[in-house]
Amino acid sequence: MDARVRALADTDDEASSPLRLALFDTTDPSFIARTLGELVAESLAPISTVEFLRSGVGLVLGAILQNGRAVVVKVHGWRVTSDRLAAVQRVQQLLADGGLPAPRPLIEPMPLGSGIATIEELRAGAPADGHRPAVRESVAAGLAAFINAASHPEPAPVLDHGALTPSPDGPLWGEPHDLRFDFGATCSGAEWIDELAEQARRHLVEASLPNVVAHLDWRVENLGFSGHEITGIYDWDSVGLAPEPAAVGHAAAQFSTDWRIGYTSLPSVAEMRSFVRDYELHRGTQFDPDELVVLDAANLLLCAYGARCQHSDRILDPELSGPPNAGWENLLLERRTHSLR
Repeated sequence: MDARVRALADTDDEASSPLRLALFDTTDPSFIARTLGELVAESLAPISTVEFLRSGVGLVLGAILQNGRAVVVKVHGWRVTSDRLAAVQRVQQLLADGGLPAPRPLIEPMPLGSGIATIEELRAGAPADGHRPAVRESVAAGLAAFINAASHPEPAPVLDHGALTPSPDGPLWGEPHDLRFDFGATCSGAEWIDELAEQARRHLVEASLPNVVAHLDWRVENLGFSGHEITGIYDWDSVGLAPEPAAVGHAAAQFSTDWRIGYTSLPSVAEMRSFVRDYELHRGTQFDPDELVVLDAANLLLCAYGARCQHSDRILDPELSGPPNAGWENLLLERRTHSLR
């Protein structure tokens, strides 16, 4: 088993080295393989086959165990707590019990290296093209079902507030989601992005809408499909509290996005509007004018955040920034003059 995990770790791209170093204090594949293998064997059963090893916000391993069970192991970064991950697991269990394609947690969160590890069921699914109308509607319907199922139990799961419930006094940008971005070192030329983000934040701060439990990175890359139907929900550390229209506006900005494809997977403003209409259809009611202000602000804020990340890449690593006049920066320019209200 260690050799198979090590082979995958050896082929992992160089961009994952800072993450592995932060989580394990080393990038040595044999050490990481041994650590992951021991965790799974002691918690459930030895690994028989490794399906994938990926790096993003955390390190994710998919595997088939010797008892035939398919699992996903995730080592979460240093910015989460066991209490938060336990709250997320309660949401997972609730949705799985309700028939949604949520993977059931298999162990409680536990420290591993400098991070926290979780293990859950592997819910298989294929990629899908978010630009297809049937897929777009399915993604919108899935978000409506998620929020409806996750936000009504008593007592509600204890979760933190996400970026869509910002503080009026805190910094405009918190710590970026990926170690490669450095907003402090790339301020020059990003003033127009920050100005739009501040405008969006003011609207979110002034809102007085109730929070719901939502998946705040709801997009096709974090979902598995059979045709256009959702068969798996992934990236559970993105679950948090936000007003419903904010969660929908946030999702509208990225629902079609799959970074394995690149910037061409970003939605257009017209597709964003269609996503909102699809959501309202499955919600059963339209958003009122006050809710639309919040929805539009959350959408603008995510577009600004994406543009800020792209701007950072353009300065620090141009190969990752995409072509000029494309991607988040171009989408934000369009959003500056075309709202979703």
